[in-house]
Amino acid sequence: TITTFKKVQTGIKNALDLPYSNGPLECLNNHIKVLKRNAYGFRNFYNFKLRITLCFGTVLLNQIEKPRGISL
Repeated sequence: TITTFKKVQTGIKNALDLPYSNGPLECLNNHIKVLKRNAYGFRNFYNFKLRITLCFGTVLLNQIEKPRGISL
């Protein structure tokens, strides 16, 4: 209604004027959640983290430290 519009009018104006958006971050969060849903086959959290960095990051394999006691 009009009252709600008046409360959020500044935010709407800023969203239209400024080039900032959280859309790319929300997209990344959604992809990670989908990967998490399919992650029941991973042995441990390290393998899950490795999969995320390989899919969405620019991290090379030799830059990721393997925790002690975990076998790939």
